[in-house]
Amino acid sequence: MRRHASTTAEVVSFSAGALVGAGLALLYAPKTGHEMREKVSDVTGDAIAKMKGLTEDVQDKLNRNLRRGRDYAEEKVSELSSNIEEREQYH
Repeated sequence: MRRHASTTAEVVSFSAGALVGAGLALLYAPKTGHEMREKVSDVTGDAIAKMKGLTEDVQDKLNRNLRRGRDYAEEKVSELSSNIEEREQYH
């Protein structure tokens, strides 16, 4: 489970770095001020949209894993309660 979370963090970090790198490349490209502002605005909007998508994906995966963990814990508590009740009947 930890490896999966680490991989997700690596993907998000890599994507964020790639977007920052693309933005820096645009800033250093020879363009007029107006063209540059438009380009930066477009890239920023795209980057924000991509990061929101990644964030939503990570949140969905986290919620699914939390639900699975909660279900597993509830199942084990139920099993433990049943075992305790059985043991009390024999003692």
